[in-house]
Amino acid sequence: MSKKKYFENAMRKVNENDFESAIELFGEALKEGSNNESIYYNRAVSYLNLEKIDLAIFDFNKLIEIDSKNAFYYSCRAFAKARTKDKKGAVADYEIAIELDPDNPITYNNMGLVQEEIGYMKQAKKSFEQSDDLRKKEEANKVINLKSDQDSKKEVENRLENSKKIIESNDDVEKTKSQLAKSIFTDKSTFREFIDFIKNGFKLKK
Repeated sequence: MSKKKYFENAMRKVNENDFESAIELFGEALKEGSNNESIYYNRAVSYLNLEKIDLAIFDFNKLIEIDSKNAFYYSCRAFAKARTKDKKGAVADYEIAIELDPDNPITYNNMGLVQEEIGYMKQAKKSFEQSDDLRKKEEANKVINLKSDQDSKKEVENRLENSKKIIESNDDVEKTKSQLAKSIFTDKSTFREFIDFIKNGFKLKK
């Protein structure tokens, strides 16, 4: 059986919550080709579900060996370590994750929880405050992006409407093509909307 097939069968077992079988299949997949991050990650998650924390940490170690700049892997190992007596090791991994990805509110929050457990109350408070600040920034950016998307949609609709007027009012086919290309394709972001415009029978979506 191929590595791909082993992996697909393993993921099917994961979805069925049959983690023991999934782990066996992930192991077979690794025999067919090493250093596959998806296999190590999903096997580690399976180990966590079975409370086999040391084995999960082993796989997270492998992931970090493969990609030492991946903040998510350090956060995963920190989460696993936090479920053992190695709370300080968990904090250390969260700190590395933050160095690599300083704008992740979840990492700060999870680190704060571990800091609380080991009595680092001041550090925990600071971590929670940082997490809250980053969450607020994310929400603010969502509002800004939403407004930007709405403005962009209006701009696209205006360009499409203008293009439609060019087609209707201009009998010179070559000139029409040129004007249409200039008005529609000056911004690549309008291309998809233009295709939708055509598929919709040259009608603007309401």
